[in-house]
Amino acid sequence: MSDSTVTLLNNPYGQSSFDLFRQDEQAYVDKSLIIKYLDDKGMSKYPVLLRPRRFGKSTFVQMLMCYYDISYMTRYEELFSGTKIYNEDLPSHNSYHVICFDFSDVDGSTEDDLISSFFSSVSVGIDDFKLRYPQFKFDYSCIKETAPAKLFVEFAKAYKNYSKQKNLYILIDEYDNFVNQILSRDIELFLNITSKNGFLKSFYAAIKAQTGFSVAKTFITGVSSVSLDSLTSGFNIALNVTSFDCFNEYAGFTEDELKVLIPKLVDVEQLGVTTDEIIYRMKPVYDGYCFSRKADKTVYNSSMCLYYMTQVRQEGMFLNPEDYLDPACDQDGYKLDQLFTHADRETVETIIDRYLQGAPFNLMKLSENINLNQIKEYSREQLLSMLYYLGYLTINRNPSSDSGVSLVIPNQFMAKLFAKCTIDLKFRKNAVFSSQKLDISALMKLEDDLSSFAASCTDFLSLIMSNQVLNQMNKMALNLVLYAKLAERSNDDFEVRLQKSLRVAGEGEKFADLVITVNKGSSNECIYLIELKYLTKTEASDKSNESSVKRVIRDASAQVIEYKSALDFKGKNVKAYAMVFAGPDCVYCQLQ
Repeated sequence: MSDSTVTLLNNPYGQSSFDLFRQDEQAYVDKSLIIKYLDDKGMSKYPVLLRPRRFGKSTFVQMLMCYYDISYMTRYEELFSGTKIYNEDLPSHNSYHVICFDFSDVDGSTEDDLISSFFSSVSVGIDDFKLRYPQFKFDYSCIKETAPAKLFVEFAKAYKNYSKQKNLYILIDEYDNFVNQILSRDIELFLNITSKNGFLKSFYAAIKAQTGFSVAKTFITGVSSVSLDSLTSGFNIALNVTSFDCFNEYAGFTEDELKVLIPKLVDVEQLGVTTDEIIYRMKPVYDGYCFSRKADKTVYNSSMCLYYMTQVRQEGMFLNPEDYLDPACDQDGYKLDQLFTHADRETVETIIDRYLQGAPFNLMKLSENINLNQIKEYSREQLLSMLYYLGYLTINRNPSSDSGVSLVIPNQFMAKLFAKCTIDLKFRKNAVFSSQKLDISALMKLEDDLSSFAASCTDFLSLIMSNQVLNQMNKMALNLVLYAKLAERSNDDFEVRLQKSLRVAGEGEKFADLVITVNKGSSNECIYLIELKYLTKTEASDKSNESSVKRVIRDASAQVIEYKSALDFKGKNVKAYAMVFAGPDCVYCQLQ
């Protein structure tokens, strides 16, 4: 696509430097008004604000640096003129000496390696401070790399001599990134560094000690609360403000923000669609995140949106968002799998069964400080809280009760990660499930009569239901279990998609239960489009409701015919089927 028709801005995907956004014609979503809430007299001077990965937290931290730091005073007009916070004309801008610690690169396979790496990150922040303030003199060459807390204390002393006042603003980005990484691979090392005698607690205790002398304010961001106990036990005046309503939109993009951003990144007119159409297509895949019970808006995963816009601009055409997911996000559900390994089997089973029912997850409150040094495994509340912090679940904006917290899966992307983990945890290792096969010979031969396939589905479902591989069957479980078996047969000539996103003209976004592609990319490619419906045997045999089976058949037939008209299938050979099950029995399977 040529950019000659419309002048487009550069896409900031993968970048976090706020000043470069404002300099290099980068597209930018203005989050600056959040500063007003941080400056509010009623707000904690030491807030901790958590959000899932790839949501734009680092960009926000960099903006705070540019806004508050004295060394950026001469660039205030350049960087903030035209932003929302500029019009507020707050006296706090460029009034602090700001030091920023970014712990995203801390790593190591032993505790000594980690301490050394952590020390290095602290020293990088100090060196950056020294560059911005050449008159500030501090030589830390004699401080051992095993003492990051001492390094900070000595820096704070030097700063006190330099400024003569309590005017230091500490920004900490990715406070828990390395801790979460270690938890996924070495639980013993994790327990050591987060213990009451660990270097993390000592470091944050050192910061707290300096709040009476040199530290005026702090801002700490990260992902989860699993290492928050190490922070707050040493720095117990820090306040977790993650669920405060005023911060709901601090990271991620709202729909209103996307309406402004998208035309800056892609030539909408040349794509032949409206901005609203693009957003409508993105919504079920990237949207749905809510971080406060009082919030009136949800937010989209910003990294997902920017990555998708990069691909659309590169290809010069309107693409299916579901097929263009940010590779930096957890596409294979690895972290979700890891979370489940830190809870007992019964807790995990309860959550998986709840997911299969399509029901929300209810708990009394979110766990703010999770200390694995004090517990052997996550409780249900702690596991659900971690799922929330990491973005696999989000706050339900339409709860059935005003008490407690209700959590739901935010979007299709996360729903499919749950589906994958459900398959791995509940099905893959089950001998009954693994030993069975579905008869796909009719599909491979591109036949219209799928009776052999339907019969094999009945045999398969009868067996796994009688052996209680599933505690109960419903529409979601039916979709998932058939998809899991079909996916085992995947190869170059056979591909199956679950809940595939489709663009139906005049109807918007739809989701097909199963889409099976045979001979993909060849001249005889054929797509089997299957809409599944499920009734219990009781529902199907209820004499007072004899039309229930006919009604379900009619609904399934109408839906699959509608899906067949999707723009995604234009010019393709598509065979559309309605399949209806009563218990394990396939009672209807017909070409529509």
